Amino acid sequence: MHGKIDILWLVCSAGLVFLMQAGFLCLEAGATRRKNSINVVIKNIADLSVSVLIFWTIGYGLMFGQSYGGWLGNNSYWPPLEQLSAWFNAFFLFQAMFCSTAVTILSGAAAERISFKGYVAISVIISGLIYPLFGHWSWNGLFQGEMLGWLGQQGFVDFAGSTVVHSVGGWSALATILFIGPRLGRFSKKRSHQSISGSDFPLSFLGTMLLWFGWFGFNGGSALALNDNVPNILTHTLLAGAAGIVTPILIALIRQKTLTVSTTMNGALAGLVAITANCHAVSTAESLLIGGIGSLCMLWLTNLMEHWHIDDAVGAIPVHLGAGIWGTLAVAIFADPAILNTGLSPLAQLKVQASGILTCGLWSFTATLLALVLLDRCFALRVTPRQEYVGLNITEHQARNPLQDFYTTISHHARTGKRTRRIPVDTFYEEGQLSQWYFQVITTLEKAVEKTEAIFETAGEGILSVSVDQLLIQTTNPSVERIFGNSKSEMVGHNFSHFIYLENCDWNNKVICLKRLLKLTSESQQPHEILGRHIEGHLFPLEITVTQTQVFDDLFYTIMIRDITARKVAEAELRRSEQRERNKTIELTKTLNTLKQTQAQLVHSEKMAGLGQLVAGMAHEINNPATFIQGNLSHAADYAQNLIQLVSLYRQGYQTLPPQAQAQLQTQSVIDDQEIDFLLDDFPKLIDSMQVGAERIGSIIKSLQTFAHQDKADLKAVDLHVGLENALLLLTHRLDSAHTPVVIERHYGQLPKVPCYARSLNQAFLNVLTNAVDAVTMHACEQPKIAIATHATDQIVTITIKNNGPGIPPEIKSNIFNPFFTTKPVGEGTGLSLATTHQIIVKQHHGKIYTTTGKETTFVIEIPLPASTV
Repeated sequence: MHGKIDILWLVCSAGLVFLMQAGFLCLEAGATRRKNSINVVIKNIADLSVSVLIFWTIGYGLMFGQSYGGWLGNNSYWPPLEQLSAWFNAFFLFQAMFCSTAVTILSGAAAERISFKGYVAISVIISGLIYPLFGHWSWNGLFQGEMLGWLGQQGFVDFAGSTVVHSVGGWSALATILFIGPRLGRFSKKRSHQSISGSDFPLSFLGTMLLWFGWFGFNGGSALALNDNVPNILTHTLLAGAAGIVTPILIALIRQKTLTVSTTMNGALAGLVAITANCHAVSTAESLLIGGIGSLCMLWLTNLMEHWHIDDAVGAIPVHLGAGIWGTLAVAIFADPAILNTGLSPLAQLKVQASGILTCGLWSFTATLLALVLLDRCFALRVTPRQEYVGLNITEHQARNPLQDFYTTISHHARTGKRTRRIPVDTFYEEGQLSQWYFQVITTLEKAVEKTEAIFETAGEGILSVSVDQLLIQTTNPSVERIFGNSKSEMVGHNFSHFIYLENCDWNNKVICLKRLLKLTSESQQPHEILGRHIEGHLFPLEITVTQTQVFDDLFYTIMIRDITARKVAEAELRRSEQRERNKTIELTKTLNTLKQTQAQLVHSEKMAGLGQLVAGMAHEINNPATFIQGNLSHAADYAQNLIQLVSLYRQGYQTLPPQAQAQLQTQSVIDDQEIDFLLDDFPKLIDSMQVGAERIGSIIKSLQTFAHQDKADLKAVDLHVGLENALLLLTHRLDSAHTPVVIERHYGQLPKVPCYARSLNQAFLNVLTNAVDAVTMHACEQPKIAIATHATDQIVTITIKNNGPGIPPEIKSNIFNPFFTTKPVGEGTGLSLATTHQIIVKQHHGKIYTTTGKETTFVIEIPLPASTV
């Protein structure tokens, strides 16, 4: 007799098992793709409803009706529940939930490719025949508290349905997925397996938690009473589920592998399935071990099914079949015989448990497979590939959603290549935002493609694509047609070699030669010139640029073609023009050489003129002392002759002469006293004057040698003041011979020795000073004056030469350093002295020379100093 508390507990347990249906729904919907989520939800609700109705009509009677030889029940069909006891109604409710659980296992395993019609038909067969019959063999008599089925009578124990519920569902699911095959893309020849990720794993975890919570009613309610054993059953259930989760976690940590989402969820469920058959008769430690081993069985069977290419969408078969078999065997291994109360030894109990497992497999798998064969003859159990590709939400239920519409539109774009189709965009949904972004990308892509096509069509250069292997023309633009004169239809599909002429290549090897040419041009990335064959038959020059391109599996050449006929004509004309210019250049070169010779002669003339001035000055300077010496030579000779005579007389013995002779000598003396006095006084002066003249001549010669620096033509550090003084010395005759002598003012600063070409620089000083003398003498200045100033800084030495002659007019100032420019009358100047000076200062010494504009003329010379000189 069952009290109200027991009835209440059984009803609550049935509610918890009903909640497991929500858990299955969430787990399967999250573990499958979004395009099939609605189909999964409908199947779960449908199999719950169908299984409850079928179980009420015939299932309950077959399972719990009066046993007919321990094989099937022969009454209690369509039980009038309102006429039966509260306990009967509670028991029926609890068992109906068990039946729907067994059917739901198939939903997850065969998800995403079984038709809704086929699934409902299989659900009817499982809930109305397969599950009730095996349940009769194992559990008939539970209502009365005794085992009446033939397996139960042998001692087969399955407390809450590891085999009766879970293995039955697992065997039926295995037969179904073997019959209908794997999902598209799950396995391929290239890869042994390709996982298909779910759409919402948090939803799947929620489903797992709901299943775990519902399992408390599944196992706890199987006691059929709220007795002292129920708390142990619940704690064992909790611990086994926890051990099922921890086991794959530990394995992943030990092997240092990634812990997958499905492994974690299915580990908990496998532990719960394994403890279901024995939770009432094992210890706490044994429940942990049973749950952990159940998780290992799940992992092993998962790998085995992937190896055999058996596609289980949510891993239902490893969880419910693999762990269910283990949990049923664990009854004989771990359960307390006293609690089992079968009277069997552990070995005998193991044999009975194994026979029950074998019986379940043979019956459930065979019956399901036979039913599938019969049903498939009536209608297709598996959806078509297109239906599977589009998704069962639409093909089975016309359940559209923004994301599905988005997928459908993308599929249409990919299939047709036309991107005009659009879907309404609702940005309040993630799918709408995704669709909006997609179409923004598509719009941008369309604009880019249209722009590219416009460039391709309007490009002035020819653009065509050619296959690499056979050189077949794939695409052309209008410019190609204009260049060759052929229409697009006459070129596309034809060999590119038909439109090209290759020299030194026979017709049979033309394609091979062209292939080699295109390959080399592509590798070099440089333009190459070839000959094209026009439709009219004539050849014309082309320039091609080749790029090898690969788009997916299509390998081709992109060839840019330019008709360079006009360029060739221009190049030929340019070559002729270059030849003409080259001939002109030769003539100009000859003329220039002649001009250089003339210039050299003029420079030589200028140098000779300067030399003449120099010689004239030297002659003037040497003439005075030389004339002086010449004028005094006669007097010096007379003086010397008289002195010789006088000395001779004295040597003859002036004192020994008789008085008469002395008187006569005095009378005939060639030198009187006055002359001797004059001679004695004037002769030393005469000698001194001659000495001064000789020294003057030596000084002039030395200055001339210093100025010329004939032995110092190389770069050497010198005192610039010496060069200036030597130049002034050479101009002395012009300075003194003027109507009014030229005054020289010297304002010399402290100068370091300057590295320079002394001879050239002295020539420059002489040229500037000569120009200054000309300026003050030719214009008859009242008091001609030339001022020379020098000073030095850290970087340059500056020499300033200023004269008080008329200034240089601004209109001719810019020309004074030009060759052959002069303001002197014809025959009095060549105009090369200042040009030569400019070349010496600027080009040879890298300095500067310039003049100021005003009433007076000032030349400024700047010579740079090297750093080491400062």
